[in-house]
Amino acid sequence: MNNSVPLFRRLFIRIAFFNLLACGALIGAAYWLLDVAAAQTGRLVQAHPASAEITRLAEWMGKAAEGFWPFIVPAVCLFFLLITLLSAWSARRAMADVVRDAVPPAAKSRKKSKPAPTREPDEAAEAAAQRAADAKRLYLHLVSVLQKEGRLLDFFSEDLTPYNDGQIGAAVRSIHEGCKKALDDVIAPQAILAQQEEEEIEVAADFDPNALKLVGNVTGRPPFKGIVRHRGWRARKLDLPSFSGSVAPEIIAPAEVEVR
Repeated sequence: MNNSVPLFRRLFIRIAFFNLLACGALIGAAYWLLDVAAAQTGRLVQAHPASAEITRLAEWMGKAAEGFWPFIVPAVCLFFLLITLLSAWSARRAMADVVRDAVPPAAKSRKKSKPAPTREPDEAAEAAAQRAADAKRLYLHLVSVLQKEGRLLDFFSEDLTPYNDGQIGAAVRSIHEGCKKALDDVIAPQAILAQQEEEEIEVAADFDPNALKLVGNVTGRPPFKGIVRHRGWRARKLDLPSFSGSVAPEIIAPAEVEVR
């Protein structure tokens, strides 16, 4: 079991590095889309200053730009952190099963008996490959849930150039609703603080440093008085839907063909 620790560490570093790159790419793409949409909205406002709908769209884009870094970016980082931890947990379990299967079972008594039949090498290798495939499938399972409920990957792979801002806004609304429903079903996120942002709060002496991060002029000993800058999030559950082990690990969502 000790020999598997360095291997797990290297695997965890690779998983974390891959997720970090994916998180940065996703945030960059979202920021670019928001910047393009804001520029288009600004030109529409200049061309049609009397249009109430365009004015409301410009206000909505402004609020979206203001909330991008304090809300959207932390949510995306939390999502990829969850995927990283889930993947590491799955890989550790798979490696532990492989090591346990490689150790012969101890004799239950001192009486002479026939040695317990051991697995054939082919069977052991096949079982290890199956567990590795399940670990890979579980790694992408949460992404497949968001794709199934909100068609998230379809949205990011779509070329938005031919569409106007109104069509893009309608698409974003449906994706937001679907992905929010999926996250509510899987992790049920809940705000850590009951107070709203910009409200005053008193931090007790026995506060949990894992759930509450102090910033600003942190001197002396608690209790502290401050302003809520972010309410934080915690997962009330982790309830991933079951998946079929026969599905290829790299398949996120199967293609659909309607037979006529």
